[in-house]
Amino acid sequence: MKIFLLSIVAVVLISFSFTSCKKDFTCECTFTDTTRNFSIDIKSKLKNDAAVICADYSDAVGTCVIK
Repeated sequence: MKIFLLSIVAVVLISFSFTSCKKDFTCECTFTDTTRNFSIDIKSKLKNDAAVICADYSDAVGTCVIK
């Protein structure tokens, strides 16, 4: 019985190690004319997903980077 419980605990702990945390990121877009600079809050996303969203803004408006 102990081995069975230890096996289940081990599987659960290993599965937690493969999950990624979702975080809040900021996409900052800058222009030569600094009065037009803006930032976008990207909430509860993985870093790669936030980078893709920020890149989409870059395609539309100019230079945007994830912070």
